[in-house]
Amino acid sequence: MNLRKLKELIKKEMLILLRDKQTILLLFLMPVALIFFITLALKGVYTDKIYERKIPLVIENESKLPKANLLEEKIQSNKLIERVKRPQGMDNDRIFEDGKAQALVIIPKGFDEGQKPVEIYFDPVLDTGYKIAVRSLMTSLTVEVVMGIDNLDAVVANLIVEKTKSNKAFPSPLQHTVPAYAIFAMFFIAIPMSIGFLKEKNDGTLQRLFTYPVNPNLVALGKIIPYYIINVVQFLLMMLVGVYLAPYIVGSSFHLGEHPWHLIPVTLIVAAATTGFGVLVAALARTSEQSSTLAATGAILMGVFGGIMVPYFVMPVVMKKLALISPMYWAHQAYLDVFLRDASFSFILPKLAVLTFFALACFYVAGRKVKWI
Repeated sequence: MNLRKLKELIKKEMLILLRDKQTILLLFLMPVALIFFITLALKGVYTDKIYERKIPLVIENESKLPKANLLEEKIQSNKLIERVKRPQGMDNDRIFEDGKAQALVIIPKGFDEGQKPVEIYFDPVLDTGYKIAVRSLMTSLTVEVVMGIDNLDAVVANLIVEKTKSNKAFPSPLQHTVPAYAIFAMFFIAIPMSIGFLKEKNDGTLQRLFTYPVNPNLVALGKIIPYYIINVVQFLLMMLVGVYLAPYIVGSSFHLGEHPWHLIPVTLIVAAATTGFGVLVAALARTSEQSSTLAATGAILMGVFGGIMVPYFVMPVVMKKLALISPMYWAHQAYLDVFLRDASFSFILPKLAVLTFFALACFYVAGRKVKWI
């Protein structure tokens, strides 16, 4: 009997949801739009700085002798270097002012004879990691020229072997945006959920419902399950977009990782957390305006702190610590564990435990606050 009542309550809630076509379209189209546009923005901004960066570098060959010419050729042909011209009228102290160059290499007269070393100048604001990379590159190329070695990397290949898997240092733009904005949109389920609850409460639907022999917990389940299902379906559709459509449009790769089946428990727990947030907003809000404001503000703040708006790995240390208070951070990191780190389920489990606690806390507080009638 209770199962039949639950099915009818779920059916009623789904019919109400499907009538609001604009909201349903927004829930599904918003993350798709964000995935495409933010991915393009990441490719345009962060790709230069993080993913495929080339260092704009000025090369000045004062020697013009064979070894100096060979070193000049090796530097400018390296895939990490983008050779640029010295800005007109700029001395070495001001060469970086317009931002067109971030390093200056001077091959002085006397280099071929071993009398003078190569000189390197760096833009003061260039990241230390890039300074080290450029300095190491110049050292290896100079050694190749001076020692008469064609490829120093090949010579030391048997001495040093890099074991880090490709694409494991940080996510590609799509690996960041697909889970990030799917999670972000899932939290917005709080808006239709809370508005629907308040509408039924204000127009007397809930009061009439309780004139029948129905358990309040059954009513709660009947209202929660449809939104939970929508959140799961929403994420599945975003995954299909990320895997089959987005790579061909934005030109960025998307890797599911070695254990894609871990997405199932992660998505089920994340959907519970997002639904719990919706229940909490529905319980705390008193008007439709309050519910919309509370849900949207809460989702945006969690997105800002949780590494959704700005990738977590480029955040300063203070923001990384603040990210721990956002459930979106734990959800996003759980997905990145699957996509990026090929993590075992035991490694992902603590993040799911945090999300489960968040969901249970939301349901508990909502249960204490909600007034059905």
